[in-house]
Amino acid sequence: MEKKARFDFEIEEFHSDNESGLVQFCLKPDARRYITAEVDGIKYYRDKYLNTLISLEEMRTQMAGLPIFRLSPSITSTPEYALRRRERVTEELKDGEYHPPAEKAAKHQDFATTETRDIAFLSVDICGATAYRRRNPREFDRAYEVFIRELGTLVGHFNGAILKTTGDGFIAYVDHPSFTSQCDATADLGLSLILLVKGTVNPALTSAGLRPLTVRIGGDYGPASTRKIEIPSTNYRSIEVASDALNRAVKIEESCEPGQFRIGRELYELLHVKWLERATEVSFDGKSVGIDNYKVYILR
Repeated sequence: MEKKARFDFEIEEFHSDNESGLVQFCLKPDARRYITAEVDGIKYYRDKYLNTLISLEEMRTQMAGLPIFRLSPSITSTPEYALRRRERVTEELKDGEYHPPAEKAAKHQDFATTETRDIAFLSVDICGATAYRRRNPREFDRAYEVFIRELGTLVGHFNGAILKTTGDGFIAYVDHPSFTSQCDATADLGLSLILLVKGTVNPALTSAGLRPLTVRIGGDYGPASTRKIEIPSTNYRSIEVASDALNRAVKIEESCEPGQFRIGRELYELLHVKWLERATEVSFDGKSVGIDNYKVYILR
C-alpha cells in the first residue's frame, strides 16, 4: 500500500453565503506542528515531530479533490460520561438490572473484507487477571462482566468494534474511509478506555465490595485482511484477521506498565498534533515485532 501522511491545519471561516449555503474556509498550517524552511529558494514546511519537509506546491497538489469526512463520538465528554455511568453501574451491581446509557453506540459489525485495507487496532488487557481469576473466579467473572460491557459500549461510542474477546480483555478496531479521522478516534478511544476504568468501573466495583481493575492498552495501524483456515479432516473452518498491525498492538500492550496506553510509530505518524503533544517515546524491543528500532510512544 502507498505510504500515507497527514498535514494539520488551523481552519478559519472567511466567507459564507446564506442563500447558497456555501462556506469558504482558509487553511493555515498549524503553527504547533510546523516551522518554515527554505531550500534552494523553495519554501517548505518542516514537521517538528516527524522531521519531514513538504512544499506549498506539493501540499496544493495532494489536497486537490480530497473529500472531507467527519467522524465524531456519540458522547461529548468522556469524564462526564464516566461520571454518569458510575452512578448507573453502581445501581446495576445492587439491583442486578442493566441500565444502558442514553447515548447510542454504533452497532457491532463483524470484521469482513475481501481486500487488504488499513485498520487501527487496540489491544486491551486486564493486568493480573489470571491470578485474580485463580483466587476468586466468581468475583472475577462478575467484575469482568461489568468491564467488558462498559468498555465495549465505549468502543461503539467511538465508532469502533470489538474483533474478539480474550478472557482477560479484548481486541478492538476502528475502520473508516478517512485515515486521519480513524487514527485520531483510536487515540481518543484508548485514553477514554483508561479513564472509564478509573472513573466508572473501579468506583462501582469498589462500592460492591469487589476489587478494582487495572488495564494496559497497546495500539497501532496498518494493513489487515482476512484469511480462511480449514482443516478438511475434521471439517474445521474459521475466518482469521491477518495483520502485522494487530500483532504489533498486542506486543506493544504487553510492554505497557499497568494503567498505560502505548502506540506504535505507524499510528503515531498519522495523529493530529494535539495527540503528538501528549506522546513521549519509550523504550521498546523492536525485535519482538520483527522490526529493529521500531519506535513506541506512551500517550497521556
